[in-house]
Amino acid sequence: MTRARYAISIFVVLTLLIIIGIAAYIWSHPKYEIVPDRGDGKSFNRSFSDGFEETDWYISDFTFKSLFYRAGWVAENVHFENPSISLEINRKPVDHQPYSGAEVQKRGYYGFGRYEVVMQAALGSGAVSSFFTHTDATFGDPHDEIDIEFLGNDTRQIHANVFADGKTTGSIYIDLPFDAAEEIHLYAFDWHPDSVTWFVDGEPVKTVTSAERPIPQNPGRIIMNIWTGTHDQYAWHGPPEFEDGARATYYCVSFRALGDDTPQCSDNDER
Repeated sequence: MTRARYAISIFVVLTLLIIIGIAAYIWSHPKYEIVPDRGDGKSFNRSFSDGFEETDWYISDFTFKSLFYRAGWVAENVHFENPSISLEINRKPVDHQPYSGAEVQKRGYYGFGRYEVVMQAALGSGAVSSFFTHTDATFGDPHDEIDIEFLGNDTRQIHANVFADGKTTGSIYIDLPFDAAEEIHLYAFDWHPDSVTWFVDGEPVKTVTSAERPIPQNPGRIIMNIWTGTHDQYAWHGPPEFEDGARATYYCVSFRALGDDTPQCSDNDER
């Protein structure tokens, strides 16, 4: 081998090593933007018939390594079409995830009180559409969370849950007298220091207390998203057989802080 060929070989090997190193770095340092604002946590009532202001909402646009999620958040999958916003999931790969989902977060952090959403869930096995509060170590907090989720393989029930300091005693399933993917309905939960109560169209359907399971104590983000999970989640939400471009649609979101008497989604004419 001549010196020239030897030098070219070394150059090629080094180039490949650099490419591999960059790929490994990207994998271990995923694109992830932290939302820093904690806001004032005050009551609000946002009907999307009045518009969708990004000063009020953070649109997620990142992916991360996960043994749970198989969808990255893509800003283009958030659609505002008055009087609603819709979150789309499709089969367009993004970074190292095979599906593209969508997520919006209400700017600020919110604590005890009543949370309401007027929405229609996405249809299709594998699609999970949600409305929940959440915070975790990303923001320097314990993992606290309260969930309303709809699993696309059975949208005649709500999947609910609570996490306090990362701990939960398991899923809560609430049967519905309708298909949440076919109709628009009002869902809510009342969060108190010692209990959480879920509501459907203004009627209480489930209460858990601190005597039964830990109750979250830390204010969190209000988040709506649509996603699908890994093979390990198929027994829960079904295999990803949803129609490409399936959407969950949201018409109103409100928060009434404990002790307040401010308007909320149930006071609007959204349905």
